[in-house]
Amino acid sequence: MTIDEYMGMLRGSFQQDRARDAHVVIQYEFSGSQEGVCHAVVDAGALQVACGPHPHPTATVRADFDLWLRIVSYQEDGLLLYQNGTYSVEGDVEALMIADSWFKR
Repeated sequence: MTIDEYMGMLRGSFQQDRARDAHVVIQYEFSGSQEGVCHAVVDAGALQVACGPHPHPTATVRADFDLWLRIVSYQEDGLLLYQNGTYSVEGDVEALMIADSWFKR
């Protein structure tokens, strides 16, 4: 999978009705097999994803790309790996955790 395909997966799995009151920007800074930055803007039930950094992310995830894919597919325990420092989050960690419920897995 590529970062572009990941963004497509976000679009395809987004559940508008679960995020209708949300105003969050999640930025992803990937390393490893896919290196780059992308972000997802969720605003009142609408989702926009784009390559590159956002000027004001709510939370920024810094992770190995393949590890992140395993986390979002529940093959790895994201909370445990975060607590162990395997990946990092800057900003509002709680917003990232809530955002997980806006996407089908």
